Amino acid sequence: MKIAITGHTAGIGKAFAQYLGSRGHEIVGLSKRDGHNIKVIPRIVEHIVPCDMWINNAQAGYAQTELLYKVAEHWKNDRSKIIWNISTMMTQYTGVPAIPGQDWISIAEYKNQKRALEDAFYHLKDWCNMCLVRPGTVATQNYNQVGIDAADVDAWVKNVCDFYISAVNSDLWPEEISLGFRPGVPEI
Repeated sequence: MKIAITGHTAGIGKAFAQYLGSRGHEIVGLSKRDGHNIKVIPRIVEHIVPCDMWINNAQAGYAQTELLYKVAEHWKNDRSKIIWNISTMMTQYTGVPAIPGQDWISIAEYKNQKRALEDAFYHLKDWCNMCLVRPGTVATQNYNQVGIDAADVDAWVKNVCDFYISAVNSDLWPEEISLGFRPGVPEI
């Protein structure tokens, strides 16, 4: 499968690229560090459309949402294509959390931009095969510590992918996946 991933050079996008690449998928990486700014929507769409799947991960203002609308126009009613929209569990809560090193306004803007992505997902989900993926706290920033206040990014990605693959192989459609960090959860 040919998989486009926006924001593939760091954090969750990088972990998806490595994990899915190790499973034999062809990765089309689209990151600003590689000269692929998602704000240049027509150029990014050209790279995504020929792919089988797109992980809509990179976030820059509302470009992530605008890009979703443009790709959905191309993939409308094509059930062979898959889109994963990476949002945040933060959208499910009222208020704005305190995040070390981040000002309140920046966090509020980020949360609002991810809510716009989720609204677009709900408007477009009947057009294409889409899944909304909401990470909780994942150790992608310097202030997060694996196992103390955040999930390991590689373990988080592996679990999301394995859950999705298992569900689809059982003829189940995971429309939304919210997976967050919580230490001390009892084993079953």
